[in-house]
Formats: sequence, structure tokens, C-alpha cells
Amino acid sequence: MRNSKYTARLDNIYFLSRVGSTLRWATQDVAREKFAVDIKHVLARLDRLEARVNATPPQPDNDPA
Repeated sequence: MRNSKYTARLDNIYFLSRVGSTLRWATQDVAREKFAVDIKHVLARLDRLEARVNATPPQPDNDPA
């Protein structure tokens, strides 16, 4: 996985990975239909990024040691 400085971006707002997990935790008891469009967008982006990370096999360690 490439080392990104942020997990998701919405306009000029950047969400760090921990903020993403905090957003998920804070919204876990709320139906997604009640979210603002921006929150839906950020959560969908987090879902896509998580799926991409889980689908990518780990890179082999090329350390000769």
C-alpha cells in the first residue's frame, strides 16, 4: 500500500486514518440515510480505501538480511 498522508479528502478537508475510524465509531448507531451528503461521501471513500487495502496482497520484503 502506498503511504498516504491522509485517508480521505472532501474539498479542502483532509481526513487522517484515525479520524476516519473515529467518524465510523461516532456514526455507527445512525442510519446512513440520515447523514449529510458530505458524510456519506467520506464514509463511502473510507469503505473503498479499506476494500482496496484488504484486496491488495502484502508486498514481499526484499531485505537481503
